[in-house]
Amino acid sequence: MTDPAHPKQKPNITQQIVETLGRRIVSGQMVPVESVLFEQDLIDEFGASRNAVREAVKTLAGKNLVVSARKKGTSVRPPEDWSLLDPQVIDWMIAETSTNEGLIQALSELRQIIEPEAAALAAKRASSTQILRLFECYEQMVANTHDAALSVHWDTEFHKVLLAASGNPLLRSLAQAIERLLLSNFSLFTHANEGFIRNIPDHLWIAEAIRDRDPALARQRTQALLSKNESDIDELKRAMDDVDLPEV
Repeated sequence: MTDPAHPKQKPNITQQIVETLGRRIVSGQMVPVESVLFEQDLIDEFGASRNAVREAVKTLAGKNLVVSARKKGTSVRPPEDWSLLDPQVIDWMIAETSTNEGLIQALSELRQIIEPEAAALAAKRASSTQILRLFECYEQMVANTHDAALSVHWDTEFHKVLLAASGNPLLRSLAQAIERLLLSNFSLFTHANEGFIRNIPDHLWIAEAIRDRDPALARQRTQALLSKNESDIDELKRAMDDVDLPEV
């Protein structure tokens, strides 16, 4: 229920245009290169002002979803050009069942490339506060196994803290960018199989290695967790047709 003191703000017309066109593009309803958006057509469809339409197109261009050419209209860019770490683009892709499996696999590969080394760096650089936060996240995961939403929240927070504890500002920014993907990924695990609960102790072992300032062990334990995650993904692929991706 919406808090009367803080009513949910309705999106303005520019936001509505961005949301509608963004979802159409990501869903494949608009074919890259072939689909051309003309300003007057958008004005007519949305009943919007020229300025609102131009601002919406500018926003989509900033996400590398479209490109505008003088007198040729605005065309949809191919998926390889999209800003895939843009939070709104991630949300649109999460909502599309046609891209879920690919996103999950891509996230798994990204994590395997980055997280083990981030854990090793965290074992060298993490502050006392960050180490305590890792243990807090683990304890909250254990305490909330009955509540999927809370478990997912604390699991995601653990991995965000891990990347931040590496002391690398680029990794910290990356954690913020992929937060929505992590939430979606972990939510799917909690609904689809027992892998989520089975893997909770691994988080304690990673936190202990970081606390003990053992980079090699932190790396090894993170790799072990991600290997289990990969196995869970393989299991999910077989069941994907029967599972709806939860909203986050």
